[in-house]
Amino acid sequence: MKQLITIFGIICGLTLVGCSSQDHDHDSQNINVDELPSVSITQWTDKMELFMEYPVLVKSTAGKFIIHLTVLENFEPVREGAVTLIFRHASGQNFEVQRDDLLREGIFNPIVELPLTGEYEFTVEYNGSGVNESFRIPDFVIYDSVNNIPPVPEDSEGGITFLKEQQWKIDFETEPVRIRSIRKSIQAVGEVLPRQSLYAEITSPVDGILRVEENQDMVIPGSIIRDGQVLATLSPPLGAVNSWTDRKLDYEYAKTEYERAKRLMEKKAISNREYERIKHNFLVQKAGYGAYTQSGDSDLFQLKSPISGMVTEITVLPGQKVTAGQKLMTIVDPSVVWLRADVFEKDYYQMDIPNGASITIPGLESAITVEGENFHLLSLGITLDSDSRTIPVLLEIANPDHLLKIGQTVQVDLYSTEKTHYLSVPRSAIFDDDVNQVVFVHMEGESFEKRVVKTGNRDNGLVAILSGLQKEERVVTIGGYIVKLASTSAAVGHPHAH
Repeated sequence: MKQLITIFGIICGLTLVGCSSQDHDHDSQNINVDELPSVSITQWTDKMELFMEYPVLVKSTAGKFIIHLTVLENFEPVREGAVTLIFRHASGQNFEVQRDDLLREGIFNPIVELPLTGEYEFTVEYNGSGVNESFRIPDFVIYDSVNNIPPVPEDSEGGITFLKEQQWKIDFETEPVRIRSIRKSIQAVGEVLPRQSLYAEITSPVDGILRVEENQDMVIPGSIIRDGQVLATLSPPLGAVNSWTDRKLDYEYAKTEYERAKRLMEKKAISNREYERIKHNFLVQKAGYGAYTQSGDSDLFQLKSPISGMVTEITVLPGQKVTAGQKLMTIVDPSVVWLRADVFEKDYYQMDIPNGASITIPGLESAITVEGENFHLLSLGITLDSDSRTIPVLLEIANPDHLLKIGQTVQVDLYSTEKTHYLSVPRSAIFDDDVNQVVFVHMEGESFEKRVVKTGNRDNGLVAILSGLQKEERVVTIGGYIVKLASTSAAVGHPHAH
């Protein structure tokens, strides 16, 4: 459990003033409770956060305690349950104050009045649905008069105020800085490329016409297709020169000539040289024709897909004429892609053989990690780009959810097997602030501090912290951008009354 205790100065009209709905009767000292110093306590357990404000009390003087309770599993305020304040005096006497109704979501406001001066063991207990927690509050003292209350320090300036009510309304989370095992990593810029065997540019082997009547079901961009599926149907052009029909007739003529040459050869009625010429021509025509034999005796030619995947581009429309060698469409299977990571020259020679990668995709909050059987190193570059001063590293990456898009530019962290223990925080906790990297430290319930940090290796969404943070300090990991706005705008965080 971690705690932060701040003794606020004597401030009239702040939180505790707003907390009073009516004036309380006090003892013969005629104490104005609004003029008493106030105390702010923040404690965290594994389950809950307590942020409590209360006045320094004089015996037999009632004071209002403002208790904010947050469930850390979802960082939401408690919405039911009860709090019990237990005071054990040094004499052994116990006093309890219980409150089972909320002032509003997340906030209890019990009134405390104790008759004995001196030190107390002070415990706050919460009992709710699914969550029970206890907080030990140190240094709780009841004084016999206002004159005996020791001087308290003034508030420090420069903190960022972000109220509990504001935190509870947004996606927000903090967590402690921890020591974790972080792999060595190198940062690079990557480009997503198609895997060669899973990419096909479909060209027409013959001249033809994409007649509308034969291409009512022609594929469109985005169509998911299977290996061997018909993509388009070509009809022979007028004249049939260089068309499917022309190829078919050439093959049939060569076949007839070859059959005739075999009969003549048996009768020694043709020279070996002539026979070999006819045979060679037939084999050439057969190879060219056989490679595209799909339609039997039909004059129509059906283009079929050589791979399964998605149609990503179509350059023709039904009704158009096409020529042999013309590109018609592109098909890609994105389940496995290549990633070219351009590593800066100065980092390349510090890099071990990579065995995993973390890829940051624009628009996604979290990076994706690829390792094990989903990661394969294909090659390490041997040439240096003289403009960018980078050396390419080619990877093969499993992409089952198709998050990586062909042609996309991404940030890549290449991992090696070497690990070192570092203080670390989630990558979402770090922000660029001019030339520095900063995090927002949760100092107490409604107070934050912008802290410059020096970062190191990145591993699976975590960043090593080389300086600027201490173990168990809490940093904002979700919602930090709003705190960043609060650090530049006084309107975002301001005093409030309960």
